[in-house]
Amino acid sequence: MSIFNQLKQQLTKRTSEHQTTLGWIEYRVSVAITEESVALLSWLKAQDHYPHFFWQARDTDQTIVSIGTAKSFNNLETAQQFVQQTQFKLVGGVQFEGDCLFILPRLQLVKDQQNLTAYFYLNQHELAQQAVIFEQYFANFNQCLPLELTENPLISRQSVYDFESWQQNIERAIQHIQQQRFNKVVLANAKTLEFEQTLSAYDLLSASQTTNLGCYHFLWAEDAESAFVGSSPERLYLRKANQFNTEALAGTAPVTESEIQTELNAEWLLTDPKNIYENQLVVDDIQTQLADCVTNLEISKAGIKRLHNVQHLRRQISATLKANIRDADCLTRIHPTAAVAGLPRQAAKQFIAEYEQFSRRWYAGTLGYLQPDQAEFCVALRSAQIEQNRLTLYAGAGIVEESEAQSEWQEIERKSLALAKLLNLS
Repeated sequence: MSIFNQLKQQLTKRTSEHQTTLGWIEYRVSVAITEESVALLSWLKAQDHYPHFFWQARDTDQTIVSIGTAKSFNNLETAQQFVQQTQFKLVGGVQFEGDCLFILPRLQLVKDQQNLTAYFYLNQHELAQQAVIFEQYFANFNQCLPLELTENPLISRQSVYDFESWQQNIERAIQHIQQQRFNKVVLANAKTLEFEQTLSAYDLLSASQTTNLGCYHFLWAEDAESAFVGSSPERLYLRKANQFNTEALAGTAPVTESEIQTELNAEWLLTDPKNIYENQLVVDDIQTQLADCVTNLEISKAGIKRLHNVQHLRRQISATLKANIRDADCLTRIHPTAAVAGLPRQAAKQFIAEYEQFSRRWYAGTLGYLQPDQAEFCVALRSAQIEQNRLTLYAGAGIVEESEAQSEWQEIERKSLALAKLLNLS
């Protein structure tokens, strides 16, 4: 019997047993994982209730998958209050521009190293329709679909910026830095690729999981026609009780086919003044934003975070949250960091809003989960928006006074390869 069959049977048995919390009913069952791997992404691909949410942690075995919405929140404070009152887990995040979307999924699966746990939520007013809702959500519950990227010819490609317009934007940013309007701004490009056939975000993410190691992997599909997908190396933060961990991930060098050259690039990155300065600005920003709400703040020495195409300077930051500091406070304070916006944040964001010729939305936003005892969010980088047969890739670079347009252009091109390479594109 498959693990999904076991969950379905146990959940069905629980329909007559429930406790109500503030008008909400949670059905929860858990089964031990005996298989070497659980095909959660294959399962999600087969489900026809939206939205779909997939989030795989970078440093642990935790994976969260959900379908449908029992309740949604467009306000961070309201979402926080709901978590505190019910003790339920919400998934979602905050876009770069600040729009917030968290949901209590109708059906949520959470995998850790030993167990797969299913949560099903009903409002007490839906009890009369319980049997119908269960039947709808469990009709395809045992089904999985194969994950495989197939040949899909490229029809066209178009970028918001070509090199000349990118260079102009960098020159404009450096002028603002010299005028002391800000110290750093992160500029991005969006490249749209059109293919002959519809793209599958699930197939693309599956390929990325095997290639882009050491990353968070995420998918957010609000309907069957579109999905935001990516594999990000960067943690926004992890909170366990009042222990808070974040990082400064900024400063970039290439990873090449030559191991020797890659090592030389890493050594250069650890000593290059421009990249060290760029990383330090992120550290400074996080320290400033958290100054009055944490104690025992510790910052590690700079190290290297190596990925498939690029490597970054990383400094890990840990602290203890003061009493009554909540995730809503943490998200508001440190998102978006100087690694994706700039410093000072408001001035950099104003420049981006004025001169960047597209809306980032979920790109450089944050995705993850909220629950009372723990929360974790990644920064939504190395990502793309898929709309049927169109894929828009996003990549950005931190601009400081010493930045040079050609090297920054090469950096964003290398970053976009994290997903583009999977589609056999150069």
